[in-house]
Amino acid sequence: MKIGCHCGAVIVDQTDDLPFKGHLIPDQEWFATYDAIDDQVINPIADGRLRREVAYRLARTIISRPAREMWQCTACGRLYIDDFRGRLRCFLPEHENPDFEVLRSRAKPAEQVAPPEPAGEKRSQGS
Repeated sequence: MKIGCHCGAVIVDQTDDLPFKGHLIPDQEWFATYDAIDDQVINPIADGRLRREVAYRLARTIISRPAREMWQCTACGRLYIDDFRGRLRCFLPEHENPDFEVLRSRAKPAEQVAPPEPAGEKRSQGS
């Protein structure tokens, strides 16, 4: 999928794990989604009424049903969000210097920092 941004850039969505793409679950669906997972997946698994393979597929279906896709333009920061009718809506950042990583969930590989070492222990390089 390609989205032509109002700034002239093109947002390309042709793979998974994109830092400029997200999924939005409206608050009106948040607890209903939890309840559906409990009622249709967790409880049946616990009772032995549902096979693991079916549970995986069903849980993903329940989570994705209310979710809408959203993308952020990496050139200008605009957000594009599907509304509940499936129409793409555009939202413009308020400030001149927008946060271009609103949808990113983790640091870039070069920015990832090793966890702090426990007090009194040292690790040698290569371990």
